[in-house]
Amino acid sequence: MKYLVPICALLTVSCTGILDGKDQSGQMPPDDMPINMGTAGTTSQTPMTMTPAGAPFLVRNKEPELISFQMRLRRIASALGVDVGHAMFDEMRKNNLKLGDYDYANGAQPDGSWNANRIATWMTALKPICDSAEMKAKFPALPDNLPQLTRAAWGHLPAAEDTADYTTAIAESGLDAATVYQSTCVAVFSSAEFVYR
Repeated sequence: MKYLVPICALLTVSCTGILDGKDQSGQMPPDDMPINMGTAGTTSQTPMTMTPAGAPFLVRNKEPELISFQMRLRRIASALGVDVGHAMFDEMRKNNLKLGDYDYANGAQPDGSWNANRIATWMTALKPICDSAEMKAKFPALPDNLPQLTRAAWGHLPAAEDTADYTTAIAESGLDAATVYQSTCVAVFSSAEFVYR
């Protein structure tokens, strides 16, 4: 107890210097100020170097990324009301790696890019789907059923100007009804609205 008062006095005096990294003027020391790393009467003056922090993450604003192959497959199946194991998806499953799917066991990483080869493979794989009895039963007339198809595939109706542009393009093409049906189906399931995140 007799040492309590001197210890408190000593602590009070020792706390009047630099407190919490501030000097007596209340300002922080500069970043390049040497740090006293002394032990048992020895000091070493090691300058502290701070490396600037990099950006915490990058935002992709130039190149859109595909949704996964499995998600694209499920979205088509959902739009048509069929199971993903249906035979109409055989061409897609056969070319799954070309369409960006992964196979970690064989070293194939998922690939979210959308290049010319992938687009061509995707459109070829869509043909059996667009020609299927299930597609024609659910959407018997394209482009007449275009709003219903886009609602099922995209989750919302297209803008009126988009539908008008598409209808105009079909009218000017002079294609037969079967080609118009297939091209409409392929266009909906290949659109940015459907394939991109």
